[in-house]
Amino acid sequence: MTGRDARPTEAVQSIVESAVARASVPGKLWFQDSDSVAGTEYSSVSSPRSTMTGKMPVILKTFTDRRHMRILLVQIPTSHLGAGERVYPLGLSRLSRLIPDRFEKQALDMNLQSDPWPALKQALLDFNPDVVALSMRNMDPLAGHQTSYLSSLKTSARMVRLLVPAARILAGGPAFSLFGKRLMHECPEIDCGLIGEGEGAFPQLLGSSSLESVPGLIWRSSYGLDDNPRGDHINMDALPEMDVDLFRPADYTRGNKYVAAVGIEGKRGCDLHCAYCVYPSLGGRKMRLRSPVKIVDEMECLNKEHGLSLFHFTDSVVNRPADHFEAVCREILRRKLPIDWTGFFREDTLTEQLTDLAVRAGLCAVYFSADALTEHGLKVLNKRMSKKDVLRAARITAAIGVLTMCHFLINLPGETRAHVAEARDMLHSILDVHHPVGNLGAVIFNNVRLYPDALLTSKLLNAGLLDPRVDLLYPVYHNPIGSAHVLHELEALCHVAGVFSRLGLTTRMEDYKS
Repeated sequence: MTGRDARPTEAVQSIVESAVARASVPGKLWFQDSDSVAGTEYSSVSSPRSTMTGKMPVILKTFTDRRHMRILLVQIPTSHLGAGERVYPLGLSRLSRLIPDRFEKQALDMNLQSDPWPALKQALLDFNPDVVALSMRNMDPLAGHQTSYLSSLKTSARMVRLLVPAARILAGGPAFSLFGKRLMHECPEIDCGLIGEGEGAFPQLLGSSSLESVPGLIWRSSYGLDDNPRGDHINMDALPEMDVDLFRPADYTRGNKYVAAVGIEGKRGCDLHCAYCVYPSLGGRKMRLRSPVKIVDEMECLNKEHGLSLFHFTDSVVNRPADHFEAVCREILRRKLPIDWTGFFREDTLTEQLTDLAVRAGLCAVYFSADALTEHGLKVLNKRMSKKDVLRAARITAAIGVLTMCHFLINLPGETRAHVAEARDMLHSILDVHHPVGNLGAVIFNNVRLYPDALLTSKLLNAGLLDPRVDLLYPVYHNPIGSAHVLHELEALCHVAGVFSRLGLTTRMEDYKS
């Protein structure tokens, strides 16, 4: 994953609707917890699962006669505070739409605050919620940073427990989906967490009579953490609308200088098998396509009713499949929408015709994520393309003149001095392509982040190149010390090329090749 932080959250979920569904029935909303909380009545029951498996009974607690509940939706800090770039919490906004009007709800995106912690404290004290849903988008900022956002989750959960001890704490979001059980161990204050798509589980949750029936749910029982199998993926045309009243789009467009604040979902899932990537485990290994009409309906609404004119497609690859991508572009053109948009593109399937069509439909920046500058690296990362594909795509965007961003991972496993030389030559070739046009916006270099269960991580473990004791919950990058300098050398090369090109100091890249 390289620089795709614009990908919006997969959402937290709320268990509260079942309280209303059973408001006239003794027992009502059940939450497991063995601790005593003031103001909450308790009932002790044996769960169906514990009866069948012979495990100890689960101690559950219920909100008795709670016909009205207050729900606080919180996006916890998972961005560089002070960076000024804001990302609309798309998943959390969609889930908010699933909460009935008879419930009282409020929202807090802590990423909008210059100091988020007083804002959370005040929201908890003023609103006094019955349920707090914590959404965690990222585990860390990537880009080689050693910062972990686990502290954001821990501090948030502990503040909730301290200030509103009777509140139920729920957790979700993409980062939680990757490390669910581990995060539940790290944050004992969290009562329940959901793995996977909140929109798919939520309707089932509303009609369920027990936690055991909710797909993807992790919950605490008297014998530890229990987890339910994931359910089916949601039909993309059944996505709930965004709650633009609780999460106002205008709050996210103020101050953004470099990235689109609001994401558009054209699809979920990915059928590629890149060795380092976790997107397939989050959205599934098959692409689920959203109707081009519904995609553009959403863009048109946000443009006409909320004044948004710049969007980012959250798709893992926006130009696959080609016929779906073409249909989206033609629908935008048919409506003559005055909008711009960006997205991540796959190099080997890019064509001149579709790129030209996309630019006419508002494409203002292409993000490439080839992630390797050598044939060896492309094979290690299982990218299933070649350097020729990368250069051909560069020539297409240069010929059309659309702004282009490139992402590459450096210091990959098994690289030698010969590979470093090959990477440098390849980078020169890319710069040479874009230099005459001046359309190369940036080249971003990172080291590869290692995630549990990723193919590349497994290979490094099996080869003895990664200590199995390393805790991958925290940022861990493959970056052998002997060649760690290569990334900085390539960054310097790009910096020289960019400055010289902007100032018109030379027209030939070979004049300043190192």
